[in-house]
Amino acid sequence: MIKKIILPTALLTCMLSSCGERSKQAMRVIYGENEVVEALNEVPNIQFDSLQTSTLQEDVRLFYKNNDYHLGWFNADNRQQLLSSVDDLKYDGIKIAAKEIHKLADLNATYEQLDETAKIQADFLFSTMYVNTLDNLFNGSVRAKRLYGDWEITPKPLNTSATMLLALEHKNITLTYDSIRTKQPVYTQLRNKLTSYYNLEQDSLKPFKQGKINDTIPELVAIKKHLIFLNQLPDSMGTDAIYNKATAQSIKAFQTQKKLNVTGYTDTKTIDAILRDENTLKEKIIVNLERWRWFPRDFSSNYILVNIPAYSLVSVSNRDTIQQHKVVVGTAARKTPILSSTLTTVVLNPTWTVPPTIKKNDLVPKASSDLSYFSRLNFTIYNSQGKVVSPENWDASKGTSYRYVQKGGQGNTLGRVKFMFQNNHAVYLHDTPSQWGFARNDRNLSSGCVRVQNPFDLTTYIFELAAPSMTKEEVDKIIASQDTKSISVSETPIDVHLLYWTVQVDNQGKFTYFKDIYKYDEELYKRLVK
Repeated sequence: MIKKIILPTALLTCMLSSCGERSKQAMRVIYGENEVVEALNEVPNIQFDSLQTSTLQEDVRLFYKNNDYHLGWFNADNRQQLLSSVDDLKYDGIKIAAKEIHKLADLNATYEQLDETAKIQADFLFSTMYVNTLDNLFNGSVRAKRLYGDWEITPKPLNTSATMLLALEHKNITLTYDSIRTKQPVYTQLRNKLTSYYNLEQDSLKPFKQGKINDTIPELVAIKKHLIFLNQLPDSMGTDAIYNKATAQSIKAFQTQKKLNVTGYTDTKTIDAILRDENTLKEKIIVNLERWRWFPRDFSSNYILVNIPAYSLVSVSNRDTIQQHKVVVGTAARKTPILSSTLTTVVLNPTWTVPPTIKKNDLVPKASSDLSYFSRLNFTIYNSQGKVVSPENWDASKGTSYRYVQKGGQGNTLGRVKFMFQNNHAVYLHDTPSQWGFARNDRNLSSGCVRVQNPFDLTTYIFELAAPSMTKEEVDKIIASQDTKSISVSETPIDVHLLYWTVQVDNQGKFTYFKDIYKYDEELYKRLVK
């Protein structure tokens, strides 16, 4: 029976248990391409030729076509809502060029003095800003596929032209941004943390080099805010100017972490270290907010999710977290791909067909120096015609032209079970005989597939949802036989997400870093802030 468990830390998993229901207001956003929205009512008597829109992007051109080539942004409230919403996007880690915002603000301030031609051009700018920023918020500012060619992440459909018509008609510009923003709890928590960072920037940190316990030190007000932001001081300590024992201990602990002179006072070097840590956290938050916008908006009711940098897998049923597993993921040279798919098959006592990279880099070199490699590891060799080749007749010079299949059962590289889902990388989840890997902190050790600790707990979760006839007794019987058996689990959809987050924030604002094992963060941050 599937049972809900309470995990000791709700960092990754807090996002999994409460996606929340869409409010009726979210229906202001139109996703389907074929939905028809009527033109705006009561538009000004300013109409222009379709040729004037020829240089605009497609969604903007479609908006004006559907609006009979009339103005859309004639209402001051709509324009002001757009400016405010765009300004708020900095809390989502989305950078909009200041000159573009200033240009729109100037046009808004002088709108009533503009002539007809200037109003048309201003309208084009407001529409373009709306379409682009709405898409940035929904699908990200950077296309994952362009940055990482092997990521299987497809932009989500969004009908920005129809949504703009509805929003302008009902004066709900702000609402569309709020509705399009993902409601995943971790996204909200990251956004809240980034908002706190921008509020902190207004404080001026000043050093203090002496003081006794219970002294009033004005500089401490700002310093405590920063220490709380960095999880170095509990929120319960407050942000008064009193230099108490907890504050002194917090400063000393931070100085020890940073290998600074431990004094309990904040000299210039300590303040510099605080600011560096805050900037690092800001950068981490910004890149991870962007990834949230790339990934599926709704993780459905039942799914398996791997956070690659955390070396962690969680399984979820009816939006409740059921299990958490340690995993081993791909090395930096053989990365685990980022993708979303749906589970299709569970294979008990799987065979293993050696993939090309491992064939070339591992199997052929090892077998070339020791022909007993094949028999010891239960490999069958097949030539290009599909005929079995004995180890004695194997030609090492043509080693990569053969197909190598390892027999299922004890000692198989994939262990006793693998979990299959469609993807373009030939990766899957699986058991492993190499249990030592789960004892390590850094578990980027595989050739790309994901090794799962305690995989038969995951098997139970899957079979109870999608193949209830596969009882534990039946599974044990098949495993003991060492015969390979494939079980379809597509009747009840269980999605599989292999995703990548390097920082997470809980609902108390406490954050956890995960090592950026594939060095994705730096390049993405550069793209986002350039």
